[in-house]
Amino acid sequence: MANLFVLDDDEMILRSLSRQLAHAGHKVGAFSTAEQVLAHLSESPSLLVCDYHMPRIDGLELARSVKRQCPSCKVLLLSGGIQDEPIEEALRSKTIDGFLGKPFQHQELLATVDGLLGPGQ
Repeated sequence: MANLFVLDDDEMILRSLSRQLAHAGHKVGAFSTAEQVLAHLSESPSLLVCDYHMPRIDGLELARSVKRQCPSCKVLLLSGGIQDEPIEEALRSKTIDGFLGKPFQHQELLATVDGLLGPGQ
């Protein structure tokens, strides 16, 4: 069972993502602000699933901070309206490990998460 963090400022999306990942057998920490995620990094998450558009600290900025403090943590970025050069560069530089555009299907999320975590997680 992998330890996953989920971040979204939309409460309904946060609950839905958390529920889907928990039903898939993962331990899930749900957060509505980037500051909450940063305060809990000592729990060593295997994967952070986070929205790109967040108040104060956006998903890419958070990904950079997470990678500095917890280098083994993978980051899956979600976005409903952007797939441009900053995201492509973040993928190339390994600031993020994956990207899903909203809306996405339940199976697409689980397959992407499983691919990022690797076998046996």
